[in-house]
Amino acid sequence: MKIAHVLRRLSFNDWGGTEQVVWNLAKAQKAAGHEVRIFATTALCETENETLEGMEIRRFKPLYPWWPMSRELVDALDRKGGNPFVPGLGHALSAWRPDVIHCHAMARIAELCLRTARKTGAKSIVSLHGGAANVPDAEARSLKAPTRRLLPWGKLVDCAMGWTRRIPDDADGIVCVGEDEYQRYRKRHPHVLFLPNGVDCGLFEGTGVAGKSRGCGVSMPVRLLCVARIDRQKNQMMLVEWLSRHADAVVRFVGPVTQPDYLAELERRAEELGVTDRLKMVGPLKPGSSELLAEYKDADVFVLPSRHEPFGIVILEAWAAGLPVVASNVGGMGRLCGAHPNAALTFVPGDAASMDAALERVVSDKTLREELRKEGLAAAKDYDWGKLAHKLVAFYGEK
Repeated sequence: MKIAHVLRRLSFNDWGGTEQVVWNLAKAQKAAGHEVRIFATTALCETENETLEGMEIRRFKPLYPWWPMSRELVDALDRKGGNPFVPGLGHALSAWRPDVIHCHAMARIAELCLRTARKTGAKSIVSLHGGAANVPDAEARSLKAPTRRLLPWGKLVDCAMGWTRRIPDDADGIVCVGEDEYQRYRKRHPHVLFLPNGVDCGLFEGTGVAGKSRGCGVSMPVRLLCVARIDRQKNQMMLVEWLSRHADAVVRFVGPVTQPDYLAELERRAEELGVTDRLKMVGPLKPGSSELLAEYKDADVFVLPSRHEPFGIVILEAWAAGLPVVASNVGGMGRLCGAHPNAALTFVPGDAASMDAALERVVSDKTLREELRKEGLAAAKDYDWGKLAHKLVAFYGEK
């Protein structure tokens, strides 16, 4: 089967959950004998075409349809949002003629994929990665803020081309990472799959990260790790505030910056609270890199205080690394932890007292830490990328 995976960006220096899902599914499908290519934009990546680990990647320059456009705005839209036109993408897909065009973006890119699939006879699949069913209104408005006062000339082009924006409803199939979205679309579309994110357990086992026993005690200072993009959705501010209440702790944030203004807020608040020396902004680390594995190995507890989360792929990584997990009980992440109740402690989203209580239990109880570690290792094995890729290919073949 010829499979084209299409996403907004694939930069190995600025990495997010969607990129990780696409990359690992594509590799697993290729390993199973399918012909797979990845198509993306050059957002945050100047390389247009490359082959990495045997995987061909084609990239095209995005065109953001607002006026005027500054270099700073282009960079911001590259990082998050943007809804660009992508000249050349449709032609490249048509020329390759895949059996399946699997789009991992929405809006104009998804519309282009849908039209190309209809033109070439390919099956059109759309994946929903972003928790669109439960994004708070305030955050949704913040995504549009950078272009609010600009001229949206792209709307005129949309009208001229007759684009309907009935995405994902008009696709042949919908893949949902979050269960909220799955429950929404299964009621109105005949071909919907709930496919959780996955993890490469062998990666952690092979490096000895998962084998590190953390049940014998926690060293001082306590080391908390949060792997997530610097973004209001991830709510890292709760951990900055937590540091001010715990002088014997350090927190490390690993992930790319998708909202620079939020990074500035975090740094400003850390300085106000006098915790800057115990807060480390590591930046983005490539999945599977020795640097990222070292972060998991050196941590005592993994924490993710997100405001909303369709799944939470880093929870699987923390489990595979043998880390005790503390996470907000929200969206698909809450369901993931709820499905493995002995592998994680959850707290009320945005509730500092609830988070403090959960962290206090983990830090003070070595028996609990060891139980969370063992149960997390077992839970991670249920989400092997190979198993998920096989299920996805079977979904492609369904009518």
